[in-house]
Order: sequence, then C-alpha cells, then structure tokens
Amino acid sequence: MLYGIDDWRSMNAADMLNRSMDRTRERSGIRRVARNTDVNAFLASFGVKGKRA
Repeated sequence: MLYGIDDWRSMNAADMLNRSMDRTRERSGIRRVARNTDVNAFLASFGVKGKRA
C-alpha cells in the first residue's frame, strides 16, 4: 500500500532525477542540448536538402 507522498514520488521520480542531473550539469559547466531540433538545419549540415516548408 502506497501512501500519498509515495504515490507522488513514484509519479514524479523521473522529473526529479532530470532536475537533479540538470543542476549537476550546471555546476560542472556542461551545457544541455536543446530538445527541439531544427530538422532542416540538421540535414543541411550533412549537405542534404531539407523538406519544403
């Protein structure tokens, strides 16, 4: 049987871990890569023409 805080913690554990890792990266000076990637720019960096807008 889980108590209220255990339910909350089990549902938010991944988010808490991400925040902890973000803080660790900030302290060590590692920059996090943005999650949204411009696909056309990525393809263009390899010389491939991207999709039409």
